[in-house]
Amino acid sequence: MNKKSNNGDNDNNSNTNNNNNNNANYQLLTLGDARVVVDFCSDAWQGENSTIAPLGMKDRLAILESHKNWSLADLEVTAFSYAPVPSTHEQRLFDSGCIGSGRGVGIEGGDGRKGRKHNSIKTTYLVDNKTSCNISSGSQKENPGDDWSLMRNQIFLGLLGSSVSPRREIAWVIDVCSEAGIRFAYFSPRNMRRTKELASQMGIEVSWNCAISLRPLDDGEETDEHRMISTYADWDVNARLPHGVADVKRHLKEVDNVPLLVSVFTDVTKHTTAEMVHVFQNYSDTVLAIGLSHVSSNDEIFSNSDLSIGISLFEENTRAEMNDSKLTSYKDKRYYQNDLDPAEVVSVCSIAAHSCVFNVSLRRGLLHLSDILSQGRGALNASQTSTLFMVTSYLSFSFFILLSTCTVSTTVPFIPPVGSALFLQLIVPLIGLAMTFTESNKEVMGDVPPKNDKSITFAVGEQRRLYIYAILKAMPPAIFPQLIYLMAIGCLMIELENEFMVNEDCTRDNWLLVIRCQALKRYSGTVLVSSGRLMLAELALCIIVLSSSFVFRLTHLRTVRPWKMNFIWIVSIIISTGLVSVYLITTLDRETLAALPGYFYLLALSFPFICVILSEMVKTQDMRHEKRADMLRRLQFETRLGMWSPK
Repeated sequence: MNKKSNNGDNDNNSNTNNNNNNNANYQLLTLGDARVVVDFCSDAWQGENSTIAPLGMKDRLAILESHKNWSLADLEVTAFSYAPVPSTHEQRLFDSGCIGSGRGVGIEGGDGRKGRKHNSIKTTYLVDNKTSCNISSGSQKENPGDDWSLMRNQIFLGLLGSSVSPRREIAWVIDVCSEAGIRFAYFSPRNMRRTKELASQMGIEVSWNCAISLRPLDDGEETDEHRMISTYADWDVNARLPHGVADVKRHLKEVDNVPLLVSVFTDVTKHTTAEMVHVFQNYSDTVLAIGLSHVSSNDEIFSNSDLSIGISLFEENTRAEMNDSKLTSYKDKRYYQNDLDPAEVVSVCSIAAHSCVFNVSLRRGLLHLSDILSQGRGALNASQTSTLFMVTSYLSFSFFILLSTCTVSTTVPFIPPVGSALFLQLIVPLIGLAMTFTESNKEVMGDVPPKNDKSITFAVGEQRRLYIYAILKAMPPAIFPQLIYLMAIGCLMIELENEFMVNEDCTRDNWLLVIRCQALKRYSGTVLVSSGRLMLAELALCIIVLSSSFVFRLTHLRTVRPWKMNFIWIVSIIISTGLVSVYLITTLDRETLAALPGYFYLLALSFPFICVILSEMVKTQDMRHEKRADMLRRLQFETRLGMWSPK
């Protein structure tokens, strides 16, 4: 017998014939919805003195009231009753073959083998339209009221309330998400009354503005009997919270953003949950869906989310069973007709979770969720800093070309094409790619990420700030090589082109005077080419050393050591420095390198570190701005107040 309850759950009532070994009499045991079972009972068993008394109206109302209160308290309530089976019914059951005369009943497996013997009796359905045994229709016609007489004169035993408790890892996961600025939203198919208790056990705040029901109210209906109606009022209706997805959209458009701050959604279906995923995305939220991978109804939700993680309840056990060394063959595993093959379970979970980034086991997956989030944020930050470094490097090269045409020397510097290709196509991409392997620091899980909103990320003020910081970081590596060029061409002209200087009547007292000699406009010798190569090598060296300031965008070098967080970056730095050295050795002769004074090399080695110091000063201003922005995002994340919230 099936009866559908008012709260949308299906309660099944089943009857079982049990043999009493003491007096060899059979009894009918009924369990199911209390509203159905109580109607079938005329007496009640008194547990205090083990007697049977009539079940009065007062007792019936008390049972139904307890059933209602327990159901509203998130308990699965089951009522129990029994009735002795008359001897006439026993004979009918024996004749029909539903029960056996012996205490042990042989159960034959689906593969034709004899299974274990049970001392219990088969389940027998007396009044169900789907019978599992062939009771003769003639007997039912002869005694049409016997079955119902037996059903309607049962003895009430009691109520059993069971609750669904969340796993212990859930509260830890919610704390990790809250600390990381990730709003944990629980979507429950239960009604609001039953969801509140479970959400409270998870550690979710269930006070003001805590939950929204996605079941729309009927026309003309102002309140919902399943919502949290207190002594004073229906608090969530007075808080003007919406009811249903359509009402949520209207509320977000016309009132405030409180529905985006709520942590519990009740009365959900797979379609309403998928709709809410789109609502979050439309308001620039990044949605990470976590659900059971073997539930096919979650596939739509996984597909609509930005990222999805599937939790497998069976995969861990089935994989262990498949790898059991004691089971050497398929026959040794003793599968029966209705058993599931472990390989099939794993396959089904994989198919249902095809949209998930990860499909992990329940026990290990939740414990490693923090590591997954940390590694993901670290990879995202590393890719952002790598992109910012490459943009700054190419911007610096552009300024380098521009400043070369505006040099104070009378001759325009020579830009070697081979060296430029080496810098642009090999050194910068090599270092940028290596920076993407930077490990995440401990502070990454304490930041509140910004919304995925281009109007915020690329706002007018934000764009101006990013442009200014990028220019300030790109200018020093472009300016210092110009000084290197001026010193190189002045000193080399004095040491290596003495005849040209004498013929053109250029002063040779100081390189500062040499670079202003008008005769240099007509000079195109080796000194000009060598000076250009030294200038380009200085630019490459400044960019290589400057990359250390970009490994962590919002952390000073005195706080964290980048060489400890990214070994691949260290290797790329060594390789890039080696390429610059090989380039200079192969393109410059010893006479040119020996003609340069000692302070030239000192300044050439000092300029890259000066670039790092200037970049760290710019980073300090950037960190102050980002710290204030993170504090504001944290404040917005931790509040649920809207225009209808209490002041």
